[in-house]
Amino acid sequence: MDMYISNTKNIETYTRIVEPLLLKKEACNNLSLGILYRFLEKKEKADEATPFLGLIKDNEGTLIYSFLQTPPHNLILADIDSIDSTIIEEIAQYLFKQGLVLPGVLGPTEYVEAFTSKWQSLSQSKAAVHMRQLIYQLDHVNSINYPSGQLVKASPDDKELIKNWLVLFGEEANEVIPPEHAYKLAERFVNNGSVYLWRVNGVSVSMVNQSRTTRNGTTINGVYTPDTFKRKGYATAAVAKLSEKLLDSGHQFCALYTDLDNPTSNNIYKKIGYQVVGDSTVFHFELIK
Repeated sequence: MDMYISNTKNIETYTRIVEPLLLKKEACNNLSLGILYRFLEKKEKADEATPFLGLIKDNEGTLIYSFLQTPPHNLILADIDSIDSTIIEEIAQYLFKQGLVLPGVLGPTEYVEAFTSKWQSLSQSKAAVHMRQLIYQLDHVNSINYPSGQLVKASPDDKELIKNWLVLFGEEANEVIPPEHAYKLAERFVNNGSVYLWRVNGVSVSMVNQSRTTRNGTTINGVYTPDTFKRKGYATAAVAKLSEKLLDSGHQFCALYTDLDNPTSNNIYKKIGYQVVGDSTVFHFELIK
């Protein structure tokens, strides 16, 4: 297939072009869409590096694929059906010629593996799997048995607790979150009114956060329960109640990521009504010395 790869710095134009394609698998492309929407809403810091916005068109000018990177973060490959691996390899070739420095790549497993194989040969770097994830979508919350307690929106008094839990959440998820950054996240979550706690007799026992919002849906993340309170159904209850709240507020669906190798979390989400709609693998790159 004849194709043309290009990039632009104009987020408004880029979003207008790629949004219809990404929305075909909205839950699976929630990260790319969420990033673009945040830039459009001017919620990203002005001093952040300009995102690299890439797209591929066929010889008739029809968009067939998109990819983006917000330095210094990983390259994100879109989840678009029926893309040949040679197209993904061409992206690697294009980005290498552009001189991009990539700490890693994430996206649909098949595409990420094709990109990584090509990138290693071009850049003389070695790659390692950082995480394999499943992407879930929920359109309706199942009827479940709730434990004691209730879901409450976190208040400013909860910032320190949320900071500590985010650090521990990062350790469990193999994503280091330094305490200073965790506090900034906690502050932002509380100020945005996005983070909720499951409380039993006034004691916070579990946490859940509403993250990115896309055209028709929203994403849940930051699900954490301290060891002391695990295996009591608190995380299930918190996710179910927040999901129900978000659907009732007008979102058509909720999406979330899970660790493919964590059967506990996967079972929790399936019990609530979440269904697998895609997969995502993260590779990290390191230059060979």
